[in-house]
Amino acid sequence: MTRRRWSLAALLIAVAGAGMVTVGTWLPWLTVRPGHDGPVPAIYLPGMNAGFAGLDWVALGATAVALVGVAPVSVPRVGETRRALVAILAGGLVATLTIVYLLSNASFGVFVPDAGFYLTALGGVHLSVGGALHLYAVAGVD
Repeated sequence: MTRRRWSLAALLIAVAGAGMVTVGTWLPWLTVRPGHDGPVPAIYLPGMNAGFAGLDWVALGATAVALVGVAPVSVPRVGETRRALVAILAGGLVATLTIVYLLSNASFGVFVPDAGFYLTALGGVHLSVGGALHLYAVAGVD
């Protein structure tokens, strides 16, 4: 594949990841464990309902930064390699946020990840892969 095709693939993967993160941050991240017997703590945690709450805004901001890293735009005084690295790091931040969120709420033992959690984590991985492919494209592979 040519540089242009690798760059296009990177952009498409990153845009798909951004869509996943956007939808995933809107969906609930936690739900009560199926088959749970016993009391459920009367506690509200960010991410239990649909809507943007908690770490969602950080994930959405990192997603925007990652998209700029792979988009075919000119950013003054920032090279292609640096933009690709920023996209990789921003996608990694989104994936890390989901893991930190899960670990911080796993102590209750009653709640398990819901669809939004998985979609956001997968979107963060896609953003990082898009940045890595863009880095591969600008490295001079023909």
